[in-house]
Amino acid sequence: MFKRVSAMTLGIGLAMLAALSPDSLAAQGKATLEEQSQFGPALTYHGTRIYMAWVGRDFKNAGGTGGKLNIMRSDAGIDWRAKITLEETSEHPPSITSFNGYLYMAWTGRDQKINIIRSDDGIDWRAKITMEERSDLEPGIVALDDRLYLVWRGRDDKINMLQSRDGIDWGGKVTLEERTRDRPALTSHNGRLYISWTGRGDEKINVMRSSDGIDWSGKVILEEQSNVGPGLSSFKGNLFLAWTGRSDNKLNIMRSSDGIDWRAKIILEDTTRESPIITALGDRIFLAWTGRGNEKLNIRRSSDGIDF
Repeated sequence: MFKRVSAMTLGIGLAMLAALSPDSLAAQGKATLEEQSQFGPALTYHGTRIYMAWVGRDFKNAGGTGGKLNIMRSDAGIDWRAKITLEETSEHPPSITSFNGYLYMAWTGRDQKINIIRSDDGIDWRAKITMEERSDLEPGIVALDDRLYLVWRGRDDKINMLQSRDGIDWGGKVTLEERTRDRPALTSHNGRLYISWTGRGDEKINVMRSSDGIDWSGKVILEEQSNVGPGLSSFKGNLFLAWTGRSDNKLNIMRSSDGIDWRAKIILEDTTRESPIITALGDRIFLAWTGRGNEKLNIRRSSDGIDF
């Protein structure tokens, strides 16, 4: 199903970055980085630091999309430094998670094959796996208990998942009959996996759950709509759903204790045309997106999921 390339040599550029513009910090903890991307960044907590991954704009000047994969780290999610640029490239953003002492990053190659690579420190990346699975969008990767889960939209628009105990050998493929035009979001909450996506045709946001990543049930179709995929995360006993408004491109957030009853909708003034990322990291929840117009990476944080 895949080929392994171990101990590969990566072309890595290491640079210290003065990441924040003069107006980058707001009272609610917003950071606007000088880094730019056509897509929102991915975030995860590993060790004592927060790591962010994104795809550069290297191809844009040549009339394409995407570019090289980049990683930076932060102690609190405001001051970002130690930028790493890999030679790996993608036309879509990567996803990133922490599992069993390693950071795992997943992305879709320019040949549409799904790739996974890992690092114990966020600097030295190795043990690359290239799967035969393909997608024309980015995959998602998340850890639950003793397993990693990979999710992606197939080229037939169906949602697919694989799981692994070590991040190297992947199996147990599940293909749902659910279809979407954008990437699905996956997270763990109270011992279950939850998946969310925008429906194909009506663009309504859907949520389903599973205890094992194989059998999925409890589908909820919200009246909320988006032209792109949502973000999903668990924080302080609640699931948090983030999405880009279909008509105004504003960022929206709702929460639920069980993934069924959703309430307390928040609408921010920040706008984006792409999918937002929402991730719980330590005692805060972070919302990340790429700005509309300037394509700068933005991050907001909250200690309660209400005030960002």
